[in-house]
Amino acid sequence: MPKVRIVERSVELDVPAGQPVLFTLWAQQVPVTSLCGGNASCGTCSAEIIEGLEHLDPPHEGELRVLARIKRQGPNVRLLCQACPRGDLVIRIKPAT
Repeated sequence: MPKVRIVERSVELDVPAGQPVLFTLWAQQVPVTSLCGGNASCGTCSAEIIEGLEHLDPPHEGELRVLARIKRQGPNVRLLCQACPRGDLVIRIKPAT
């Protein structure tokens, strides 16, 4: 089972295969904002993938549309509601300042 580590919160948890990271975080009481409830339309659950980007499928057209219009940009930024890891990830939810 893939592990996801959140650097700024010192949290590490297992993500069941095929499940988006966002829903696992919510199930484990880890607060992450998602105004659309995980429907890939708001962009508030964006996170920087620090390690393990290769363990995610490429973003689909809908995710790419949302990523193109949010302030947080970059090749390693993904929506946690769409990120279903096949291997371990290290993420940063809060943008680095």
